[in-house]
Amino acid sequence: MTNKKGAVGIGTLIIFIAMVLVAAIAAAVLINVSGILQQKAMKTGKEAISQVSGNLLVSSIIGTTNSGMTNIENFTIFVTAAAGASRTDLSTLVVRVGNNFNQSTLTYNRTSAAAGNFFNITEIRDPTNLFNPQTPVIDGSSLVQINIIPATTVYFPTRSQFRFELIPEFGSTTVIEGTTPSSYSTTLQNIYP
Repeated sequence: MTNKKGAVGIGTLIIFIAMVLVAAIAAAVLINVSGILQQKAMKTGKEAISQVSGNLLVSSIIGTTNSGMTNIENFTIFVTAAAGASRTDLSTLVVRVGNNFNQSTLTYNRTSAAAGNFFNITEIRDPTNLFNPQTPVIDGSSLVQINIIPATTVYFPTRSQFRFELIPEFGSTTVIEGTTPSSYSTTLQNIYP
């Protein structure tokens, strides 16, 4: 009888040790997984903050017509950083401008705008002295104008659809859509708002 009690005690001890080992392995796996999930959550949170805080705000768009006042040849977009946005480097900005049939994709050139290829930026208000042509950085207190000449295949006669997309390096894309005025009576036309 004594031998049977000892065998039952050793069996119980082996089962207890096995349960402790399994629990230790499971705890190690859970700790490892929680560390990985925490790192991913922090990365996702930082990306979400940069997406939300990197928005551009378009205050107005002015179009300049050709000599016959039949088409808008170039645009001036007045831009600032949205409220609460962090500093935004506009040298990495991509601008798309198009009608129902064609579009131009333009990148930053610090010296001049070129039809269908490049846009340039002019400082209007910069109280924090962030902006210069080499590094056109803006914040919520800044106001700049983006000068665009669409490609010659992108026409904007009266009553035509237009679409502007401002795509910053970080943050969400700003999209402005609408229709040009029903008549061009002056050289400068208010397109938006």
